[in-house]
Amino acid sequence: MKKILLIFISVFFSLSLFAQSGDMPFNGLIVDSQGVGIARVKVAVMGSAKYTLTDKQGRFGLTNIDSDDKLILSNKAIGNIVVEISGNRSLEIKLDGKNLVAAAFSAEIEEAGMQYVKRREILPSGVVLGEDLRRTQQTDLEMALLSRVPGLMKINGVIAIRGLSSVNSSSQPLILVDGMEVSSLSAVSIQDIETVEVIKSASSYGVRGANGVISIKLRTR
Repeated sequence: MKKILLIFISVFFSLSLFAQSGDMPFNGLIVDSQGVGIARVKVAVMGSAKYTLTDKQGRFGLTNIDSDDKLILSNKAIGNIVVEISGNRSLEIKLDGKNLVAAAFSAEIEEAGMQYVKRREILPSGVVLGEDLRRTQQTDLEMALLSRVPGLMKINGVIAIRGLSSVNSSSQPLILVDGMEVSSLSAVSIQDIETVEVIKSASSYGVRGANGVISIKLRTR
């Protein structure tokens, strides 16, 4: 009876965290053929910039994973292994060297809730997720970026990257959407965005990138 009560309290606490954060956790455990957790495995979401690392027990947590997403597991020992989510909200993944033995749903791991998500997904420096921009409740992309990306500001009505001096009459950075240049952020719907990367040091773009680059990747589905 006491065990059932503890499980109920744990589930209730997890649900409370969901309501507070607005995030839905996806929990996982990666073990070897002997059932021992594998630490420091990079777990990336295919087609996304976000990823996380397993802890010493092989546990990992991500948030807001779609049912048809795929995970890419990687480190020097296992190489790269692709695991399908297949609609599950948790997975216990067993590996044998570089081979995937099994990936099965675990109610116990799912019930851990946000406890596996010890930190938010790791993103490359200067990258913000589209889902985080949409969470600002802003419908205008420019306003959402200004509220979420440190270093962005407006100068004379034009978005600019703080700390960069203009070499021409405009302070506006180069704006790219899936690699194609656009004239302004107003040409992009916030609903279509996968990631936005703000690049301050953009020497590889030559003079066109002298004011920095805002590179937008659109969602493919």
